[in-house]
Amino acid sequence: MDDVDAILESLEELDDFSDSGSDYEAMMKSTKRRKPAVPGPQPPKRPRRKAASRVSSSPSPPNPSLLQQQHSRGTSRRASPRPVGRVNEENISAEDIYDAVYSGKSAMVTVVDEWLDSYKQSREEGLLVLINFIVRSCGCKGVVSREMFDSMQNAEIIGTLTKEFNEDSVNYPLCTPGPQLKRFKNGLCEFARVLVRSCRNSLIYNEHLFPALLALLTGLSDSQVRAFRHTSTLLAIKLMTGLVEVAVIVSVQLQTTQRRYDTENSKRAHDRASDRLEELKASISEMRENQEEVSSMMNATFRGVFVHRYRDRLPEIRAACIEELGVWLKTDPEDFLNDGCLKYLGWTLHDKQSPVRLQCVRALQGLYQEKEFIGRLELFTSRFKERMLSMVLDKD
Repeated sequence: MDDVDAILESLEELDDFSDSGSDYEAMMKSTKRRKPAVPGPQPPKRPRRKAASRVSSSPSPPNPSLLQQQHSRGTSRRASPRPVGRVNEENISAEDIYDAVYSGKSAMVTVVDEWLDSYKQSREEGLLVLINFIVRSCGCKGVVSREMFDSMQNAEIIGTLTKEFNEDSVNYPLCTPGPQLKRFKNGLCEFARVLVRSCRNSLIYNEHLFPALLALLTGLSDSQVRAFRHTSTLLAIKLMTGLVEVAVIVSVQLQTTQRRYDTENSKRAHDRASDRLEELKASISEMRENQEEVSSMMNATFRGVFVHRYRDRLPEIRAACIEELGVWLKTDPEDFLNDGCLKYLGWTLHDKQSPVRLQCVRALQGLYQEKEFIGRLELFTSRFKERMLSMVLDKD
């Protein structure tokens, strides 16, 4: 019990749980740039007025599987997707996207591509469609109008939607009983994954779409309404997983380009291709900017969503956060596999709910299977091995 008490006392170092949104508002006020060793900057402000600030990022190790995934997108697009059914040829609507996700009968690449077409025609209207899709996915019948979108901050929009939410209903898509729950959850996660992959070569760096989307999800994840909190948290951490993959890919590309530049620059003066050097230099500069932009969004999501929701009162939210943390630790060990992130797994080993502890064990199992990770896990192992061994005696 002494060890458990010590762990619980250490939790006090973190911010207290709050559903009021005050934590989110306070974090938005900070604009200081800093280079993170682990995720740490603040959530972005509403990007229509000010884009998210950039911060530096430490390079990530090569991950060949992710590079292969990057080149496989063309193959997936050539599959025979079922088109999104609509009465006319107007731009895709929030209800169209929701129906596709809920039914699971439409190819998600096609759904995202149709939405991207509408976003490129009008980014405000396109973003509004995406926002209303999120609201609909929460089970809320309220709609964010263009007037609300143009004149209100996220906190005001969320407050308005909260008043319109049907408090008498405890059901929302992510807690629907039966097989429909799994289908909807898988569809929602797939939508987030495909959205990031479809945007990773351009729109992900435009300082508008993803900062705006993540800012809204961060605000919703702090709501007192369970449906808002649960749905937005799942979407935010799934988007974060996509961003982590992008960060690793960009890091690999940057390292490769830097080596090419160094090789060319090491040649004798009369053998150097000056045009080639300038081209490589420009590419390196662009990749570093992209790396900083992705790092900023990752860090904001980690601090604004994960740090608060991994200990949410709802076990489903806690389990989802820990499951995704395991993915981040394994995908990008250079940035995540450290004591600052591992401590969340250690603390969660004491969770009262067995499904949450199970996700924690699965995450640790994936890490201990990698021989190159053992050294980085030494301190964690020494601190929490007693609890890990005692878990075999847990009743559930």
